[in-house]
Amino acid sequence: MTVTSEPTLSTPVARPRSVWDGSGARWLFLPPAVLLVIGLVGPLIAVVLAGSADHGLVGMFTQPFSSDLFLRAAWRTLWLSTLVTACTWVLGVSYALALGLAPVWLRRVLFGVLFLTFWVSLLVRTYGWVLTLQPAGALDRLVEALGLADNGLGLYQTTAGLVPAMVHIMLPYLVLPVYAAWRGIDPAHLRAARGLGAGEMLTLRKVVLPALRGGSLAGAVIVFVMSLGFYVTPAFLGGPGSQLVATVIGTEFGRLQNLGGAAAMGVVLLVVTLGLYLLADRFGKISEQWERI
Repeated sequence: MTVTSEPTLSTPVARPRSVWDGSGARWLFLPPAVLLVIGLVGPLIAVVLAGSADHGLVGMFTQPFSSDLFLRAAWRTLWLSTLVTACTWVLGVSYALALGLAPVWLRRVLFGVLFLTFWVSLLVRTYGWVLTLQPAGALDRLVEALGLADNGLGLYQTTAGLVPAMVHIMLPYLVLPVYAAWRGIDPAHLRAARGLGAGEMLTLRKVVLPALRGGSLAGAVIVFVMSLGFYVTPAFLGGPGSQLVATVIGTEFGRLQNLGGAAAMGVVLLVVTLGLYLLADRFGKISEQWERI
């Protein structure tokens, strides 16, 4: 006799619950969303409306390029940002390598020195550079005491004096992604290189620096983009002949009360900055590098 088994219902596979399901997690995104609208989207819309009200939507992008002052400031901003980025890259990669190779106690000291730039107010750090570079300031007295110059170096309110101050402030933004890339290097690769007879410099050039390329590119892009719109330090340390785009915008808005012109310049600077960042992110995967930090 054949026994026919009763049909059984297949047990439905339980679908994994999303973090959104009944957890209330979606409400956690409400405060940052509101903050984003109030602190970024709202002011940005106001700036665009102010610029287009005086010059029109198209004229808002073309009017700044009819100003010789803006063109000179734009050119100065581009090459100064490039110079600051190059200097920061050299110092930042060296500093990150020192962090990676130093013993634990020294690494903590180096990290503490690095993070002082975050813990101390930007305005306070800028005033420190003003006191250092101003005529008869700390640097001038030092070089006079050493007999290197009779009347000081005269770096206050010059481009040469602005570069080290900007490099000092931008340094952490390059060190952190480079150090994150260093932490991602497999120690076995270093041991293999040394086992195959590669010296320290060859290992550095063939193994270490290629592995740091992504992190250093991410940091360099961040430094360059931030330098394009940097205001506080150039406003205090830069002179009339070394104005950047940000300081020109500040003058148009604050001293000349030219809200439409300042808004138009700000929109152009924002569009150029975003374009450069998106282009670098498209080819260099900058956002992926920052996620590792």
